Amino acid sequence: MVQISVLALAVAMVVFATPLFLNLALCIVGNLRRPSRLVGALRKSIHLALVVPAHDEELMIARTLASVREADKSIPIFVVAHNCSDSTASVVEAARAHVVVLDNPKLRGKGAALRQGFMAAMAAGANAVLVIDADSMVSANLISATLAALEDGAEATQCRYELELPPPRMGRATIQLLARLRMLAFRGMNVVRPRGRAGLGFSTGIFGNGFALTADTLDRVPFNADSIAEDAEYSTELAADGVQVCWVEDAFVHSHIPAGGKAQATQEARWEGGRLRVASQATGRLLSAVLRGKWRALETLADVWSLPLSRGIFTLLLTAALPLHWLHVFALSCAAIAIVYVVESALLGAEPVQDLAALVAAPLYLLWKAAITPLVLRQSRSRASWARTKREVQP
Repeated sequence: MVQISVLALAVAMVVFATPLFLNLALCIVGNLRRPSRLVGALRKSIHLALVVPAHDEELMIARTLASVREADKSIPIFVVAHNCSDSTASVVEAARAHVVVLDNPKLRGKGAALRQGFMAAMAAGANAVLVIDADSMVSANLISATLAALEDGAEATQCRYELELPPPRMGRATIQLLARLRMLAFRGMNVVRPRGRAGLGFSTGIFGNGFALTADTLDRVPFNADSIAEDAEYSTELAADGVQVCWVEDAFVHSHIPAGGKAQATQEARWEGGRLRVASQATGRLLSAVLRGKWRALETLADVWSLPLSRGIFTLLLTAALPLHWLHVFALSCAAIAIVYVVESALLGAEPVQDLAALVAAPLYLLWKAAITPLVLRQSRSRASWARTKREVQP
């Protein structure tokens, strides 16, 4: 009976870990190739507009809009002041951007704000929209690179999406290391994985910030995503319909790492719990797409069911307690994949040595991830609702 229980536990570990490490291995291979741009038979005439969802963002929205204007002075900007209780709308008006006021407590969440912004942009003559979060900085080439990809035939695009490190503070070295480690994990999720998928010809998916959609795509796959992980939800809908999101290689958006403590835990749990909920809801739809011949949806299915790397590492550590040689071989193989993936994530950043040095804080990070597990599970429930994450204003 004991041997059967051990074997059942080992099989369960392999089942849970395999999608993650298979996905990482594919992305590692894909990153050996520079993603090629999709070129359609005919160049499209694209009228691009920027849509910025904003809920109580008076302290950050001006910085974001200034960054966009530095990249392109002529692009029309539509900021959705979504159930705001501050002066977001006034700040946007002062920056000479269009304000779309959405004041309806029953319409909560980013999905509702995006739909309102898309409608306003299309009504003003746009046939494609680029979404930027209200706390972001954009690269100087983001708009031109996105526009070029859409004109070449892309139905949807996603650029690099990374986190900004908070400024160093005296006596907070450990917190700074943990922030850098979180930034490294974020780069793996939002740069290494989509870039690798693009290198293999798969859809990159969208990540909620720095993505663009054409009007034709929105007509084909309406943006009805209303979960707390609306980006992952809509990505699965695009994949199920056969829409390929194309990677914009050299452009980026940077967003803030939230303030530590509860704010950071809430955002991390929302991302992780929201993806778990999306995975449970999208499995049938993605499998149906695969059976209809849209085989690329199989990769999306593996991606949404992939554990976060931290939890994958936990699973590998647990295998050391089980006396099964084949399981140890599996764990060592997965560990090798994880090491290459982390190194690749560091090398795609501006400070790879410092990023790798931050791994000394990995045990603390793993313990923190374990501690927020109950919050993750609460956020995976269907009644979980979106809430703004508290962030520190940075210069």
